[in-house]
This record gives sequence, C-alpha cells and structure tokens, in this order.
Amino acid sequence: MAGSFRIRLALLAAALSGTVLAGFGAYAWWVVHDIKVGDIDSDVVSSAERESNRFLPPEEWRRFSENVLPKSLGIREPAHILLLVEDREGYIVYESANWPAAIDSSRLPWPRAKLPPWPPDFSRPPPRIPPVTAKYQASANGSEWRFGLAASPRGRVAIAVSMDEMKLGMDRVRNGFLLAAPAALLFLAWMAWFLSGRALKPVRELGDSIRGISAQKLDQRLPVADHDREFAVLAEGINEMLERLEKSFTQASRFSADASHELKTPLTILQGQIERAISQVEAGSPMQEMLGSIMDEVRRLSSISRKLLLLSQADAGRLRLQLAPFDLSATIDELVEDTRMMAPSLDLTAKIPQGISIRADGDLMRQLLVNLFSNAVKYNVEKGWIRIELEGAEKLVTVKISNASSGIAPEAREKIFERFYRTDASRSRNVDGVGLGLSLAREIARAHGGDLVLQNSPRNEVSFRLTIPC
Repeated sequence: MAGSFRIRLALLAAALSGTVLAGFGAYAWWVVHDIKVGDIDSDVVSSAERESNRFLPPEEWRRFSENVLPKSLGIREPAHILLLVEDREGYIVYESANWPAAIDSSRLPWPRAKLPPWPPDFSRPPPRIPPVTAKYQASANGSEWRFGLAASPRGRVAIAVSMDEMKLGMDRVRNGFLLAAPAALLFLAWMAWFLSGRALKPVRELGDSIRGISAQKLDQRLPVADHDREFAVLAEGINEMLERLEKSFTQASRFSADASHELKTPLTILQGQIERAISQVEAGSPMQEMLGSIMDEVRRLSSISRKLLLLSQADAGRLRLQLAPFDLSATIDELVEDTRMMAPSLDLTAKIPQGISIRADGDLMRQLLVNLFSNAVKYNVEKGWIRIELEGAEKLVTVKISNASSGIAPEAREKIFERFYRTDASRSRNVDGVGLGLSLAREIARAHGGDLVLQNSPRNEVSFRLTIPC
C-alpha cells in the first residue's frame, strides 16, 4: 500500500520510537556505566582504607586477597583483583602474583599519610590518625584497573579491580537491549498501525458514504452527529458541496430535458412543412436540392434533441426501461445484413451464436447497437473490415465490435465517451454525427446493468466491448 497514510503513520511512529529508544538506551548505558565505575572506586577506596591499619603476615594477606576480598567486592574471578601492602618504611609486605608488569608499584601516586602530633602528649591517649585515601586508574595488557590507595602511619595498601568483568556485564546489557529493541519497534509499529486504523475509521466511513453518492443520488447527505468534531466539520463541508452540486446538476438536467422537449414539436412541424414543400417543387430543381439539405439539417437537429432528452433522463436517473425478452442474436444478424448492404466494400465477418436472449428495453438496446454499427462504418478506412463477435455466458453476454481505423490518438481515447466530443478525423461534415452516440450508448448499457468500453487494440484498429447481464 504504497502511498498509504496509515503505513506512513506506522513507519513514522516506529522511526520516532526507535530514535527515542536509541537515545534512552545510550543515556541509560552511560548512567549505569558511570554508577558502576563510581561504586567500584568507592569499594576499592573503602577497602584499602579499612585494611591499611591491619598487620598480617604475607600468607594471611594472600588468603585475604584470594578468598575474602573478592567476596567483599563482588568479584567472581580472583585474578581480577590486585593487592599491594607496604609497611611504613615502604617495604613490600605482599604483592599479588598477577600484578601486571606494566604497572610499576613504586610509582603509584600514594597519598601522604598524616603523622601524629609532635612532641607527643603522654597525658592523653594517642589520637587515632585516619588513613588518607586516593583513587588511581591505570591500564595494562589491554585491561583497565581502578585503584584505591590508602596510607596510614602503619603502612600503605593498594587494592585494584579490573574493569573487564564490569565491561562483560555492560556488554550483556547492551546486547540484550539490541535484541529487544527490534521486537519493541515491531510492537510499537503494530500498535501505531492498529491505533491509526481505529482513528481513521471515521474517514473510511465517510469514504464509503461518499462512494454511495452518484448523479442519481445527489440528495443524499453524510451523517454528521456520528463523528468526532474534527470529522464532523469535514462532513458538513462535503454536505454543503453536495447541496450546491445537486442544485447545479438539477438545473442543468432540467434545462437539457426542457430544451429537448420544447424543440421536439417545432422540429416536427418544420420537418412536415419542408416535406410538403419538397413535394410541391419541380423534381431535381435547385429549390428541391436546397430544401433537401434543409431537411437533412432538421433531421440532424431532431436526432440531437432526442439524444439530449435521453441523456438528461439518464443523468437524472429517470431513464425508464420497458424490460422484455430481447433476441440479441436475431437483432445482430439483422444489423449485420443491413451493414453489408449499406457498405458492400467493407469485409464484414460475424460470429453470432443463435438463441442468445436478454431482458432489455428493445428500442433502447437496438439504438445502442445501431450506434456501434454505424460508427464502425463511418470511421472505417477504404476497403476496410468489420468483425462482430457475440459470446453468451451464464451471467453475462458480451458483444465485441471491431473495425479497421486510421487510429485514435491516446488523448482522444480518454475522451471518446465525452458528450459532443469528436476526434479530429471525424469533424468533417462528410462524417455524420455530433458526438453524442457513444455517450448515449454507454448510458443505455449502464442503465441495463452493463457497460460499454473502448478496448486496447493496435493503432489501425478500434474495438468496443459491450457487456450486458443475462
């Protein structure tokens, strides 16, 4: 559904949600990372401060480093912990076996320990001198170490924790987020699709109501009270437009019908008077030829008036059909014979199965077929051809009329059924017609529940297909 507003809305919601999730995930990862680093720094500094006042032999410090310290710091691997203990003279009491060679223990930035007051006051107990602490960061062998350094009058202690374990945990968090994000985006896109469908339901209802309005049902109006305020404004605007269209269409249809009806009687009287005048003048005289030409124009006007009346009735939905069994096969056979007599130079082939009948208005259906046959003759080429095919099915009857042609331009094919439209090749007065025949033929077909279409065909061919329900 390329071009669907609903799809665009769902994709936009997914893109916006994805941007928000990515930003939130990056910020949350940075905050959690910063908190974890701060917790590690706090733990190693407090541990170093606590252990700087203790006196233990090297073996005890080893057990402390391998068993007690990992549990107190929450580290699963003892290899991820470093411990360095020095006495107050700076001699190393204990150093972890896994101490990296790239980190020189003698260059650690030890803080300066506070010294007891001098001279000592023996009248009071010696004051407790708190250790002085510091943080330090170093890298070795691709690993980052966070140090806690503590110095007291009794000695110095350095405790370090590798960041590898924390990084593994952060990587698991990141990977879990990356795995969950697509599922969350799909869910959000589906929710946006679902909710947009619910939100656009009034639009679909308005569209269905509008599609049910035709030229014969311009008096219908869209429901307003059943919709939200925003859609109610739209429905009211469409109703106002329909009201204006109904007035204009009614006036136009009434004018066409009234004009056609009022012209009918004068044209009939004029035709009778001309016929009487022709009979009274000398045969073959110039006066008779002039009156004959006038008679042709009067008959042409009568035909236009009659077709306009039928079209106005079709537009207003008042084209009354006198339905009765209509032998389509026999009628087409008759028209084929008439066409052979009228245009003996054309190669006419017909494939007409016998016994195909429909329920139709006989006069209107015959007029439709006559229009198609006469067009096939009028717009043919010299020594051209005409093909007639009739096919009957269980529910539909198809009549296909094809003829040789000099070609119809693409822009003319789109306008071929417009009223009073004539192609450039047919504007000669030698070709009878005013451009109403095909319009009227299609209206008659549609009034019977069928249709008349111009089929795609080679440039040197014109083909019309008429379909009528059985």
